[in-house]
Order: sequence, then structure tokens, then C-alpha cells
Amino acid sequence: MSTPSSDLLICGGGIAGKACALALAQIGLQVTLLGARPAAALPTQGYAQRLYALNAASRQLLEELRVWPQMPPERIQPVQAMHIRADGAQLAFDARDARSEALAWIVESDAIETALDLALRFERRVVIDPAQAARLQRQPAAAGWQVQTDDGRTLQAALLIGADGEHSLVRKVSGIAMDTHDYLQRGVVANFLCAAPHEGAAFQTFADGGVIALLPLAPLQGRPMVSLVWSAPEALALELLDLSPEALAQRVEAHLPALRAQHLGPLQATGPAAAWRLQLQLARRTVADGLVLIGDAAHRVHPLAGQGLNLGLQDVQVLARTLQQRGAGQAVHDPRLLRRYSRARAEQVLALATTTDALARLYAAGSRVPGPLRALGLQTANALPPVRQLLTRYASGLPYLA
Repeated sequence: MSTPSSDLLICGGGIAGKACALALAQIGLQVTLLGARPAAALPTQGYAQRLYALNAASRQLLEELRVWPQMPPERIQPVQAMHIRADGAQLAFDARDARSEALAWIVESDAIETALDLALRFERRVVIDPAQAARLQRQPAAAGWQVQTDDGRTLQAALLIGADGEHSLVRKVSGIAMDTHDYLQRGVVANFLCAAPHEGAAFQTFADGGVIALLPLAPLQGRPMVSLVWSAPEALALELLDLSPEALAQRVEAHLPALRAQHLGPLQATGPAAAWRLQLQLARRTVADGLVLIGDAAHRVHPLAGQGLNLGLQDVQVLARTLQQRGAGQAVHDPRLLRRYSRARAEQVLALATTTDALARLYAAGSRVPGPLRALGLQTANALPPVRQLLTRYASGLPYLA
């Protein structure tokens, strides 16, 4: 059975795919979103384990899509300051460095998706199709792409957008290679009640056991909370996952002095830990004939800078802007447009991937760089306000949208 064609077909119904469908529909394009599922309900007690630190550019996009106001404000925590410590040195960022009300906003994945689902429900230009893509085929000349779904239907689209994650079928079918580096680490996450207010500050330290970060969460029933993100070597990560919530809290408390966050203890876990494998993945190309890759289908970076989802949302923002600025009569799959999008995204993605990868290797176990030398670099950056301001500005994502 064949289905009428759309201007665009998006494979992948996660946050990047849903945001992309909404953004492109709002510039007047007909979009089919394939593989979308409703967001999970927010927990009534505590917070979900998967949280994101959204930067200013991501917030700007969600505001433009009229999604940000639909997220529960009582579950959103602004990050006012970031304190990074390693080798006896420190680097501190403040929201004033970015001339912003916050460095980032900590938001649950399900809260973002629920708000996107609500906005999509009222967007007439988007067809939400829960089926999965089973087979993709490029059609001759300008005919676009043909997609066969797992329930036996055939869809047509002039432009195919792969937002289908790290194991992207779209990328595989297109023949685009992916360069991968496995950090042999897992990102262990868990949420804790803490004994004192965090005052909107995030804390991070580089240690022999990996990168440990505590992110501020909005208060729960008036009690302050933090979220742990521990980028731990594989063996340690498995050990941490085997601990009871109480024992994990004690392990994290042992690192509070290194984080200079002793005032937060003692910690009380609100649930078990979870973990995800950490890899650097960069597609060698993000566009092909009638095809674009966005989000994790195009790139995954180490989470120490908290920029993974931000990169995907900025893909969406730049793609929508590029297609909106196309000439009269210019097709959405015009190769010149797609190349323009690819060039616009290349600098930020490469810069962030290179920086986070270098930091992850610099502070990895067995690093050959002496601790005093690493400390000197951190101290130098901290002592120069213009450097801090520049780093904070670029972390916001806004310069790449100018």
C-alpha cells in the first residue's frame, strides 16, 4: 500500500526528530515523522534518570517552537555557576560571564518530549506515524526516497532526514561511514537529596576514577537535590551499578571534598543508578543525495561538557533556517542547500568533539601529561576573565547561530 508523499520524511521519533518535525512544519513544509512514540509520564516521586543541560541556543529553539512554556517550570533548574576542579586547580564559570540568566537549564528528557508531543498534536503539517522504517531506497533522479515500513506500507519523500540515533538505519543505507572511538567508560547517573542548598551551582572534578559531576536539580518537596553524572571506566561503572542506593551515596560523598561540595552531604539516593556506554562518533558526512543526518545519527560526544542533545537541537535550528532561506522554486533536497547546511554545522561539531575528546584523554587513567602541567592550564584559564567569557559564550551555542 502506498502513502502520498511529503516534502520531508524524518526517521526517528526522539527529541531531535520531534523538534525537527515541528521546526520544519512551522516554516510551511509538509512532514512525516516516522517511528515516534509518546513520551513516558514524568515520575510522581523524584526525577527521571535521563536529564539534559540545555544551553541558551537550545532554549531559544524550544521557545521559538512554543515548547518551552509547556514544560513544568517547577521541574526546571537554572545553572548559575559551574565549578571545575582537578590537580589542585580550579576553573569557575558564572552566568554573568555569558551575560545570561543561566549557564544552562537542567530538564528531564521526558519533560521535553511531553511538551514536544503536545505541540505536535496541534501541528497540521506533521503526520505522526508510529511505524518503523524497514527498508529505504533512493529513487532515480528527483523522485526522492522510498521508505517501506514494518507494517507493509510504502512512503515517499523528496528529502529524508535521519534522526534515528547512534545505530542509524538511514546512515547505514546511505553508505556514510562513522568514525568511532570507544572510551571504555559508562556514564553512571543517579539522583540524590542533599543536606544543603546547591544555590544553582554545578560541580565537576577529574579524578582517577573518571569525571564526576553533580548537577543541581529543582527542589523536591522543598528539599534540595542533585544529579550525579559519573563517567567511569568500565570496571568501576559495573561496580557502582552493583551498589545499593545507600552505598552509592556513600561512594559519591567520598568525592565531595574533591568537588569542594562538602556542604551538600550527607546525600540520600532517591533510586537506583543507571548507565550508558560512552563513545565518540562522527559521521564523515552529514548530507548525501536527498539526505541529511542530525542528532546522534550524525555525532555523539563525551558527556563531560553536557552538549550532546544541544548539538542535535542546533542541527534542527540550522537546518530549519537553511531550508527557510531557500530561493523561490528551489527544492528542499537541492544539493546546494544541503551542502550549505553541512558547512554551517561542521565547525561547531568538530570543535566540540575535538575539545571534549582531548579533555577526556588528558584526564584519563594513564595520561602522560603531568598533573602540574594540567593544573597550570586550568589556573591560567581561570585567571583570565576574557578566556572564561569566551568559553562560556561558545558553550551557549549562540555564536554558531549568528
